[in-house]
Amino acid sequence: MNGGVRAKRAAALYQHDHDRQLRFSHENPEVKRLYDDFLGRPMSHKAHELLHTRYTARPSYKR
Repeated sequence: MNGGVRAKRAAALYQHDHDRQLRFSHENPEVKRLYDDFLGRPMSHKAHELLHTRYTARPSYKR
């Protein structure tokens, strides 16, 4: 993508986010229900185990 296309795409994404009625996951009724019914609370062991990823450093790929 060239710079102009990137800038237009970024502007469109920011505008789309700005126009959304529901913008924050902690305000999403489905996310709230997931915590109430299954995960317990944010940062609970179950939430951490299922929603968080782990980073493993890998050597750089040589071309």
